[in-house]
Amino acid sequence: MYNRVIYELTQKRTDEFSEEERRIAKDELYRYRRNRIPIYPYIYRREIFFRIVFKNRSFRGFDSFEKAEEIYRQLLYGETEMDDAKAEMKAKRKVVLVTLKDGYRLLMKKHEAAYQNGELKYSSYNKKDTTIRYHILPFFENKPVVQITRGDIAHFVHQIRAEEKSIKTDKNGKAKRLSVAMQHEVLMYFKMLYKETVRWFDLETAVDIDKEVEMPKLTRTKKKYSKEVGEKLSGNYRDYIKIIVQELSKSEYGIYHPAFGLQLMISCTGMRIDEANALKPCKFDYEKKTLLIDKSITWHPDRKSTRKSWEETSTKTDAERTILLPDSIAEYLQACINRLKNLSFYSDKMYLFCRLGLARREDLSLDPYSLKTFDNRLIEIIEKFGLMDDDDKHKKEKNHLARHAFNTMLKNGHVDEYDRKVYLGHSVGTNVHAGYTHSSVEEEKRIIQIGEEFCLFLTEGVPEFRSLIKR
Repeated sequence: MYNRVIYELTQKRTDEFSEEERRIAKDELYRYRRNRIPIYPYIYRREIFFRIVFKNRSFRGFDSFEKAEEIYRQLLYGETEMDDAKAEMKAKRKVVLVTLKDGYRLLMKKHEAAYQNGELKYSSYNKKDTTIRYHILPFFENKPVVQITRGDIAHFVHQIRAEEKSIKTDKNGKAKRLSVAMQHEVLMYFKMLYKETVRWFDLETAVDIDKEVEMPKLTRTKKKYSKEVGEKLSGNYRDYIKIIVQELSKSEYGIYHPAFGLQLMISCTGMRIDEANALKPCKFDYEKKTLLIDKSITWHPDRKSTRKSWEETSTKTDAERTILLPDSIAEYLQACINRLKNLSFYSDKMYLFCRLGLARREDLSLDPYSLKTFDNRLIEIIEKFGLMDDDDKHKKEKNHLARHAFNTMLKNGHVDEYDRKVYLGHSVGTNVHAGYTHSSVEEEKRIIQIGEEFCLFLTEGVPEFRSLIKR
């Protein structure tokens, strides 16, 4: 519509019009009537539509005067029968009734095929599926895509940015508002779903989704986050982790408990928790004191696409790396392997930190140690010793913080950025350090020394571990 008054009025809901605005809207709308043709404009959900009245029959839903006029002329001159026009409207209505849920089914079917072929990780597939099901589809319910107006989209964006709550809740059952990053992700998925649905079903819509959806600005930059991590580490982080490690060593299985081994590995080598969970004896070379990291464990809490609650996948960057280990960590891993070798069913391809002796069911005993159980164990220790911030924001020690902490230690130890990235398994651009083909021996020694010193500090009050590395 080219009429400015009409455009401004369609930005408001009809029930929000004042009496004066209602009068103006009525006068302006009826100016669209041409040549006394019984085609009547009306406002519905902030959009202008037209209806035809012919022989006491009403045909509604035309989004332009020209389309309505064409059908009216055909009816008037007998080029189409009323029943045929009605059938045509029904056929059109079938197309019109395509909803975002229909597009969601096709989209997830496409992504599921990519996941089955190994082109997409389950975590990415599950995140997209969960986000669309819980944050997008409930808002639009079964509303046809062609009937989604600018006002509906504006309301949805406001809902996500100002009122929407997270799916996850704390132990008191309270849910927080979505973070800016999550808001950005939800709106990004919404735009993708809307575009794909329009394309797949060949729908005609006047809504420019890119212009209508205002994306939130991601102000939390990586540099700022690194600064926050650095500030947290400059406090009592070392003592904080030391208490956790010592408390984990007091469990029934002592230093051979999987939770102890996982915490020690992520704290002293900086590897990802899911990479540590996927370690196997065959990946460890005791003579060279090296460890091959080529797999990761992905967890499926809802078990939607698999019978198991986990699966073995590639690393986050889909690349493998071999790292040198501190002497104490190498001795500890060898001791864990020797202990497993006493089992009659030992295999060098079983998981190093498995649920052996901890599982409720025997068929789960060789599965990787549950990440949820690991987190719950840390929460117990944190609450027991009151290891939380004054503002109660960090009740749970985030596993990924240990990785940032180790990277900060390497940085403070003047380890080259390229060597840090290679050791920790970060993606390294081809233009970074052109001509640099391998880590220098000096840098490797410095990394190992930093890991060794931190490991000895953490296990200072763990006699069982100290006696092990002195042998």
